[in-house]
Amino acid sequence: MLQKRSSKHIKAQRQGKEEAGYICLLCSKQEKNNHGHHIIKYSEGGPASTNNIVTMCPECHTKYHSGEINVDIGKF
Repeated sequence: MLQKRSSKHIKAQRQGKEEAGYICLLCSKQEKNNHGHHIIKYSEGGPASTNNIVTMCPECHTKYHSGEINVDIGKF
């Protein structure tokens, strides 16, 4: 079951993307619609903080979750 994201969580995602300049960690594409991806999954108790967010473009984010891209983002 998906957890409802709190306003604190949504704010952390937005701030994380802003701090990264909306640049995708994997391909360097810069767009306002890029996603905030959790290093420690939110559904597994990952914190709602900018330290737990990396920015990914929608394409890389989808490929990451489908296994097409295999990178240990925890190292970044």
